[in-house]
Amino acid sequence: MHKTDDVRISEIKELLPPVAILEKFSASEAASETVYQARKSIHNILNEEDDRLLVIVGPCSIHDTDAAIEYGKKLKHFEMSLTLI
Repeated sequence: MHKTDDVRISEIKELLPPVAILEKFSASEAASETVYQARKSIHNILNEEDDRLLVIVGPCSIHDTDAAIEYGKKLKHFEMSLTLI
């Protein structure tokens, strides 16, 4: 029988648990404020206290950081054009 599972995996590297990552790379005050305000806005939209449209955009994981940054810049430009309407 031929091996068909995990044939393209060349290495398995154990990742740190989330708590260890949070300890090693703590969020800045600006990042923390951004997350807080975003969650507050989402809460308000979902509870119909804010009539804006909420759109959730992927990807679920990032493999190409350069492409992700480019994508984020396009979204930011799109967001800014929506707020000007």
